[in-house]
Amino acid sequence: MRMACDHKGGPELIEMAEQHLREHALAPAPGMRFRWSENLDGGMWASVIVEVERRGDDWVVVRLDRKHESLDDTGFVAL
Repeated sequence: MRMACDHKGGPELIEMAEQHLREHALAPAPGMRFRWSENLDGGMWASVIVEVERRGDDWVVVRLDRKHESLDDTGFVAL
């Protein structure tokens, strides 16, 4: 049985990245990278980190890291 994730994933992070670019009047460019990290309530994992990178005309999820420990720094960041 497959369980749905209870955290933001690649599609949500891509939307946040594109919104960030629009707000700063920037065009997406190869190599741009963004991260989302959050602490989770309950479930198997205490926290998650997701990163996307611009490759050509596409966004690619380059990191999905679920942890048993909570994170000190969370939220959206351009890398």
